[in-house]
Amino acid sequence: MDILVTKRLTLRPPLEVDADDITLHLANWNVSRMLARVPFPYDRRDAADWIERCEQASEKNIIFTLHRERLIGVIGIENRSDRPVLGYWLGEPWWGQGFMSEAASAVLTYAFDKWPEKTIASSVAADNPASLTLQRRLGFKVTGGGEQYSTARQAMVADIRTELAPAQFKRQSGTVYDVAA
Repeated sequence: MDILVTKRLTLRPPLEVDADDITLHLANWNVSRMLARVPFPYDRRDAADWIERCEQASEKNIIFTLHRERLIGVIGIENRSDRPVLGYWLGEPWWGQGFMSEAASAVLTYAFDKWPEKTIASSVAADNPASLTLQRRLGFKVTGGGEQYSTARQAMVADIRTELAPAQFKRQSGTVYDVAA
């Protein structure tokens, strides 16, 4: 199990003990409504099922939980058939403090070390400007837009699609990670 350590965070794969904190944060409408595949309301069974799926796909994907004194969010790169796709969320009490920038920089560095030739895709809900700002700071370029179904909102939601080539990636200063295996 790889563990990434940044200046303020410890990132590690999800474990069963994380289910309560994941449930707490994703049961918050302000968080879950910005995610495509997260149901709302979100319950502990949803968290346990997600953790189990992560364990089954751990060889293929990169998924980390973000921790300070406790779990504050999740970031992952799902290695889909056409290209890897970045997704993330942060519990509302930790918004606006640079934690996701720090985590994303470490995880993208780790991913490009693992997959040096791959371009990473992502998308953000069009009504989530903070997420788009984060991606732009990391070097993501907007490639278009469209709609995707939001499970939480139970509706099609406008989105902005982005991608990041290894040469475009802008590592954030102070977020060099150490890997503990």
